[in-house]
Amino acid sequence: FIWHICFAEKPMVIIAEFGSNPAAYGWNFESWCRAAAQAGATHAKVQLWQTDHFPEAEWEEKWRYEFPRSRLKEFVETAHRYGLKAGASVFDADAVYLTTHLLTCDFLKLAAREQLNFELRSSCVESGKPVYRSVSDLENFVPWRREVTLFAIQHYPARMTGALLTLLSVARFFKNTGWSWGWSSHTRGWLDCAMAARLGAVVIEKHLALERSDPEGGHSLLPGKFMHMVRRVQAWAVN
Repeated sequence: FIWHICFAEKPMVIIAEFGSNPAAYGWNFESWCRAAAQAGATHAKVQLWQTDHFPEAEWEEKWRYEFPRSRLKEFVETAHRYGLKAGASVFDADAVYLTTHLLTCDFLKLAAREQLNFELRSSCVESGKPVYRSVSDLENFVPWRREVTLFAIQHYPARMTGALLTLLSVARFFKNTGWSWGWSSHTRGWLDCAMAARLGAVVIEKHLALERSDPEGGHSLLPGKFMHMVRRVQAWAVN
C-alpha cells in the first residue's frame, strides 16, 4: 500500500512505443530516440517477441519485424543518451534474463496477450524492475506489487468512440479499487490519452511513427502529433 501511494505520486510516465515501426529504417535507434525525446516522451520501448511465438500462419509476415536482440544494448544506450528510460515488452524467459541480467533496461512490459501467463509475470516482478502490464479485460484483475496495469483495446487501430466509452468504465473500475493504472492506446489520435490522464491514469503508452507508411503507422502518432498529445496529457493530468 505504501509503495502504491509513492508510485502514484511520481510524474506522468509517457511511453513512446516503437513496436515494429523501426524495422523499416534498419532499426536506426538514433532517429527514433531523438524523435521520442523531442516529442516529450519520458520512456521508450521496443518489443522482444520472436516469430515462433505466434501461430505458424503468421510467421511469414512476422519475421521481418522481429527485433534483433543482439542490438538491444545499442537501443538502451541510445535511449539513455536522450534522457529516456529504456524498456522492452518481454514474451519469454530468455527476454527477461536479457533485459534484467545481461543488460540494464529500466522497465519491463507485459503485453495483453500475456495477461494469463503467470510464470512470465512472476519472473518480471521478481526482477525488481518496474513492470507495466497491459490487459484487455478486468474480470479477473489481481494487482501485484511493482506493477501498474495498463488497459489496452486489442484492435489496430481502435475506434476513438469505443475507446472513450471503454475508458470511462476502466477509470471507474480503478477509482473503486484505489490502484494506479495506465492506458495503452491503439487509436489513430490523442484524445483518449488526454482523457485517460484527466481521469487519473499515471502511465500513457502510445505508438510513435516517423511516417504514416511505417509498419504500424495506422495506430501510431507522428512526432508532431505525439508532441501535441504529450502537451494535452500534461495539461489534463490529475495533480
